[in-house]
Amino acid sequence: MRLYRFTLMFIWCVSLFGDVMYEMVTTTEGMMGMAGGETKTSVYIKDDYQRTEMVSEDQMKGEMKTILITRFDKGVIWTLDPENKEYSEIKFDEGLGAEKAKEGEEEREFATPEINVERTGKKKVLLNKECEEVIVSMKVADDEGSMDFTQAMWVTKDIEGYEEINDFSKKMTDLGLASTSLGMMRDQKSAEEFQKKIQDIGGFPLEFIMEIAMGTEEMQFSMKMHTMVTKIDKKPISQKLFEIPEGYTLQE
Repeated sequence: MRLYRFTLMFIWCVSLFGDVMYEMVTTTEGMMGMAGGETKTSVYIKDDYQRTEMVSEDQMKGEMKTILITRFDKGVIWTLDPENKEYSEIKFDEGLGAEKAKEGEEEREFATPEINVERTGKKKVLLNKECEEVIVSMKVADDEGSMDFTQAMWVTKDIEGYEEINDFSKKMTDLGLASTSLGMMRDQKSAEEFQKKIQDIGGFPLEFIMEIAMGTEEMQFSMKMHTMVTKIDKKPISQKLFEIPEGYTLQE
């Protein structure tokens, strides 16, 4: 069973009336049967702009840095390559993380995902905010194998700017830009359906655990990601942070 490319780590797109930033740490286990690593993510938001910096510690490749800039005014997401001073561009109307059919190959019709939402009633205090546990699970099975995806989240609405956070996230969902870190999604349809369920839950996740199991009887793949939000802060952010740096060239 072919493996589909990794989409973005879980990034809740945020837009506040004031400037805001937050940080989170993600640990990964079970990637292709190997030990995973740690990713530190910093997100900066100013009006309709967002900058995401991810620094990953990989046991095989060492430290890797990825910078993403989302611009609603331009309808684009830029990915910066600081090492080579290059950047790539994805336009909103092209979709994010969608699978492209190979030339001459018909697009495959995937099975409709089975998605369940459970509010467990459990509570936990994170960053001095009371959070409730919500578990979203999805199962897809067809003639090429199966995929089980579970995301357990501790969410709260008790944060400044929650309504703006929710509105911005809804815009992304409505545009079909699956900004979830849904990891190994088999197809865009599954990613969008899963994201809509999460959107309906409400609340900002301060901690979440994602578990994926997929494959056939002959080959199995599993992965687990644990993310903790470690800081949320309101502070002035320079407009320059959301621009392409001087000297960078567009990678065609």
